[in-house]
Amino acid sequence: MKMKTPKIKENTLLFIRTICIVLAITVMFSACDDKNVISPRTKPSSILVTVYDANFLPVNGAVVFTSPATKQGITDASGNFLFSNMKLGVFEVYAELEGYGSGKTTVEVKVASSHHIYIYLQYGKPLPVLPEIEVLLPTLPANFSLGEKIAFSFKITDLKSAHNEIDVVVSSNLDGVLLETKPNSSNNVNFETSTLSRGKHTISITATNKDNYSRTKTIEVSTVAPSEIILESATKTGQGVLLQWQKYTKNDFKRYEVYRTENPLNQGQMLASFSDADTIQYLDKLPLLVSETYYYVRIINTEDQFRNSNQIKVIEPAGKVWNYRISDAVHHPTEPIIYIIDSTTTRLIAIDYVNQTELYSRNLEGRIGKIDIGDNGFGVEIYVPNNSGFIHAYSANNLSLQTSIITGLNTISVATNGNGYIAASVSPSPWWEQPLRTYSRSTGSKIDGNGHRVGGIRLIPKTDNIISISTGTSPTKMEYSELNSSGEILSFKESSYHGHHPLNANIFRASNSGEFVVTSNQGAIYDANSGMLYKGMIDRGNLEFSDFAFGNDDNIFYAGTSNRNSIQIVRYPQLTRSDEILVKGFPKFIFFFNGEIISVSRTAQNAHTYIFERVSVE
Repeated sequence: MKMKTPKIKENTLLFIRTICIVLAITVMFSACDDKNVISPRTKPSSILVTVYDANFLPVNGAVVFTSPATKQGITDASGNFLFSNMKLGVFEVYAELEGYGSGKTTVEVKVASSHHIYIYLQYGKPLPVLPEIEVLLPTLPANFSLGEKIAFSFKITDLKSAHNEIDVVVSSNLDGVLLETKPNSSNNVNFETSTLSRGKHTISITATNKDNYSRTKTIEVSTVAPSEIILESATKTGQGVLLQWQKYTKNDFKRYEVYRTENPLNQGQMLASFSDADTIQYLDKLPLLVSETYYYVRIINTEDQFRNSNQIKVIEPAGKVWNYRISDAVHHPTEPIIYIIDSTTTRLIAIDYVNQTELYSRNLEGRIGKIDIGDNGFGVEIYVPNNSGFIHAYSANNLSLQTSIITGLNTISVATNGNGYIAASVSPSPWWEQPLRTYSRSTGSKIDGNGHRVGGIRLIPKTDNIISISTGTSPTKMEYSELNSSGEILSFKESSYHGHHPLNANIFRASNSGEFVVTSNQGAIYDANSGMLYKGMIDRGNLEFSDFAFGNDDNIFYAGTSNRNSIQIVRYPQLTRSDEILVKGFPKFIFFFNGEIISVSRTAQNAHTYIFERVSVE
């Protein structure tokens, strides 16, 4: 007999089944609304980050992290790092390679999703969301001897963390953790130690902020370096900059090295090396033509470790740099004074080149010709011609105007030998009408006139005879004039050469013996007599000469070079260069005085700034 199920029981089962379905749906939708809850049946979400540099190459060792904060990681050799088990939401993802740059991108993490994002680093752009570490001490290179006290100082800052919310760990790859601390109220970490073991330490400074993000900076500290060395002085002298340092007395001495640098943060140029521990001086004979430079000494020990001394700054190491445009110069016959024409300001200026001072200056008028200096019975005077028809005589003592000689013509150049007259090259019309004239110093009157061409003139030493080289006409010619001691022109002769050999009225000197003259940037030699015989040119290679000077022996004379920092030593009559003297600048005018060559030198090959150099040659 079958039993029938009561109707009420069937309705009850249907009701219970309906309630279960509703509850299941409610739970499912509730889980979907809470983005921070991951269903146990749902695969966790992840972010794969690949980091590239500016050249689209994968970056190994980049720090990767997110905001809001999750965790921090380091990319592998393929530039990858995987953030796993990520919560749902929008994240900014950052990447930074210390010393290179950083980048970021944004990603939205969804349910059961795997995201692959790419970050391209921008060079030179640091991330502001990591702690910043600035190493204040020790200064680099950090080379110390074993047992020496070493001071460390770091400045640690973070945009979102107070100083007491930052954890700092300082450690050595050889000795382990050296310090665990927090920055002080000034955001500094300071400590000293003298217990670092012997070796080359990589010191790591790691700062971790309140979001548990960290940055690490490393420095190299050596405790196998030599002991301290002190540079005691760097003194300017007439011959250069003289350095003196303390003698190194430890047993591990190997050598000293002397350095010079324009930037105190750069190593600079090594000037010399000495393997004798007793050597404690060095003379820099060719210091830089700069406003300031720095010197230091490096000590190298037997383990080839080094240590630098203190640096000493030297102002204007090569001497004072003068902002003149020097068109002409003469030297006082008995005093270390050079008189120059500054064509920019049209001034006559007296320079004491020993003390590097400007003694006097005098404003001039007109276009100035080639000047000369001498004593014609009124004390030493500088004779300055101009295009206004005057030869002004200025006292060498104070540049006061002594007298003015009227030529009435554009006066190109003057010369004197102390016999009471001044020879002048003037520009008559027509130009061949006595362009060479002589004038009395005492009366200012014209004594005589002759010649054929206007140009530069030189009185031949120990005579009253004149050699002149024409300007403004072609071909350039040489002329010889014989005078008596009163300035009267007894004879005149023009060279037989018609542009066959080099001549230059602006580069032109006569030997002290009066035997020959040398001219032009090629160094052409001629007899200083009426024959004006061409004798050849100095063996010069690619050198170009700017001026010449004669000492006590005409068999050796000196040639300044405009395209090399040098003064060449020339033998006569061989016309060969036997040696050279390197100088700081590029000589424009040179003079022999008291066993020295005095050079008025450009600071660069075509510069209009100058220095006054002294070089001993005897």
